[in-house]
Amino acid sequence: MRLTLLVLLAVALESVHVCAADDLATALKQPILTSEQSAKQAADFVVKRIPKLQQADSAEAWQRDAEALRLKVLEEVVFKGVPASWRAGQPRVEWLDVIETGHGYKIKKLRYEALPGLWIPALLYEPDELNGKVPAVLNVNGHDSNGKSADYKQLRCINLAKRGILALNTEWLRMGELRGSAYSHDDLATLDLCGVSGLSVFYLAMSRGLDVLTSHPHADLDRVAMTGLSGGGWQTIILSSLDTRIKVSIPVAGYSSLTQRVIHHDSIGDLEQNPTDLVKYADYVHLTALLTPRPALLIYNRTDNCCFKSPTVRPNTYEPVVPFYQQAGAAEAFEYYENTDPGTHNYELDNRQQLYRFLTKHWSLENGDAAEIASNDEILTAEELTVGVPANNTNFRVLAEEVAQRLPRELPGTADERRQLLKEILRWEDRTITGEPQGEPTTVGDLTVSRVLVRDEDWSLPAVMVAPENFTESVMFIADSGFANHADEIAKLASEGKRVVSFDPVLMGAAQPPGSLYQHAQLIATVGARPLGIQASQILAAVRLANQHFETQSLQVLARGPRSSLAALCADALDAENQIAAVETAELPETLKAYLREGRKYNRTPETYCFGLLEYFDLPQLRAMGQAEK
Repeated sequence: MRLTLLVLLAVALESVHVCAADDLATALKQPILTSEQSAKQAADFVVKRIPKLQQADSAEAWQRDAEALRLKVLEEVVFKGVPASWRAGQPRVEWLDVIETGHGYKIKKLRYEALPGLWIPALLYEPDELNGKVPAVLNVNGHDSNGKSADYKQLRCINLAKRGILALNTEWLRMGELRGSAYSHDDLATLDLCGVSGLSVFYLAMSRGLDVLTSHPHADLDRVAMTGLSGGGWQTIILSSLDTRIKVSIPVAGYSSLTQRVIHHDSIGDLEQNPTDLVKYADYVHLTALLTPRPALLIYNRTDNCCFKSPTVRPNTYEPVVPFYQQAGAAEAFEYYENTDPGTHNYELDNRQQLYRFLTKHWSLENGDAAEIASNDEILTAEELTVGVPANNTNFRVLAEEVAQRLPRELPGTADERRQLLKEILRWEDRTITGEPQGEPTTVGDLTVSRVLVRDEDWSLPAVMVAPENFTESVMFIADSGFANHADEIAKLASEGKRVVSFDPVLMGAAQPPGSLYQHAQLIATVGARPLGIQASQILAAVRLANQHFETQSLQVLARGPRSSLAALCADALDAENQIAAVETAELPETLKAYLREGRKYNRTPETYCFGLLEYFDLPQLRAMGQAEK
């Protein structure tokens, strides 16, 4: 009988707790920060950090500035931390079968080593008759699973060959023969985490293709062009702007200035298109200006069903560069074409004929007709065009695990030196947070709920304080999904006599702007900041404010989720004033090296892949720093 009464009492108490938690959940979900506010401040943060394109006093001065900018982007972005062995020497090339088409050209199968262990399949469309030096075009893929066998790409290469041009058709990571999760573009972040630029893999894949093309004995080095659609257009502007061996550039629907991407989220793109720190040094409009005075035709589609709709790109990507070409006396070399037939995301007949026209204009080709030569019956199947790659062809994760074997490196000797190094990696900014009460406190059972909008130098963030009538201590609670989704745990903490202060750091909970989490993280990182550093700084600033308000010496931080847990550990490691008493984490692995393995996804925890964090600081090092002076 006594046992039954105890069970009934427990059930009753649990019922009261559930009711209280339900009521608290309703209170916590009351909006403090609107999605519109969250979106605007995220956009403002990025846009105000985009460098402005400045025209030099003369064309000669711009060429000097351009060369300096190329070097800066190559060394500080593309090849940052990259082993010398990846960049050394000429690529190994394996020439394989030859397809004799009987239509005035042959197709030579080959593969080349972009970096040690990574082989790229390719096809060289070579005219049957080669006399002296002839033009050459590097043709790169976009986001098309057919890869190098895509019909429109075959037709383009066939037509170039029939015009007496060498056309190299390269495969792209995760497309065609390189399909599969092993080449997922966002996996470049695994290398970034190790302090080695993941962007370098993309760059080397295309630049080594250019090495192959320009080493052809009949290639005219003064007549080398590059073109591609979508991701191929992105590759075209990246390589053309940074490698002046490309003499003519024709990117198709592949890029825009960052301001356009911030406004039009469908144009943000994958991680390689917004790599860490690129726009700290050069926006895409700067890269476009780096083409001056080389001929360039920018092709976009009016009603593009993917990204980069023509009317949204021209004002911010093409028009600002026109004065550079005018200043160089090369106004006729810079063109913008808007495709309306079909106007969607394409490199179909109209766009291909613009390519032929532009090359004819600047290379004075013998076949001056821009009309496409009918070749549809010469299109081959993917199987017929298969080159093959080694079974152990390397990939991002394998490369990252190889680099990580020697990480983390030895830390500096003093606590101050270690903290300074971590601050540099996190691009740390000391933040000051202030609070603005949002209405009067409300009562939920025996709990008082106070709603606050906290602000730092860049962000407004939602916060609450949940206090029982007789609390004995205070804690701070943060969570990846936001405090509003953790009413049960906050209610339980309050039932234990704890006053709970909670807020959502940037990109968490209600402070996550609408859209893809990982894309917002990319935009923040590409302008030179680090989402993880911002979050950690906000946590430490919020703890400092709470200690001042409560007149306490230090506060325990309870973090729920891998993202908030890592940010809290970083805040604790940089807490030289002992504002944080201790950090309780959840869902973190034992080591950051776990994020290099299959199954971990950049898009789920983008802050985790902070550039260079693992190079010196694994989770044990961060925990040790936080506990050292506690």
